[in-house]
Amino acid sequence: MANSQLIVTLYPNAFGMGYVICETPKELINYGVARIRPLTKDKYIKRLYSFIKQYRPTLIILRDYDDTDNKISKRIIATIDAFKKEATELDIPVYSYSRSQIKETFKQFGDSSKYGISKTIVSWYPELKHRMPDPRKNTKAEHYQMGVFDAFALMLTHHYLE
Repeated sequence: MANSQLIVTLYPNAFGMGYVICETPKELINYGVARIRPLTKDKYIKRLYSFIKQYRPTLIILRDYDDTDNKISKRIIATIDAFKKEATELDIPVYSYSRSQIKETFKQFGDSSKYGISKTIVSWYPELKHRMPDPRKNTKAEHYQMGVFDAFALMLTHHYLE
């Protein structure tokens, strides 16, 4: 990978979107959960443009939704499709990875559940420990900070598979 590569990883979810901005997995620039309100495609696109303007990425990594391990809303699908369209128009390459690919990548490091993946990521990035959610019960909503771990998992999957 070229040294001048700057990657924006975006993982839209029910709160907004998790993101990781990096040059390599060891060279992090920024990460977090971007709160988006209201949750409209236009608001997501506005945030995408702010990332593009601020960081000038050479590559965008997105969640893919074309697999059977898929629980994703129509709103998120429309958002991902809009991100792909905008990136294509701006001539920024896009890579997409499904939940199945993420799980398969992390299976070799132990648990491939969302919580297990989060634990693995915290072991590699101790600075994320304070964001680590408790194990989720089926009756509880997903933790707000899970978006950060989803974005990290997506970014790491890209670097592992490329």
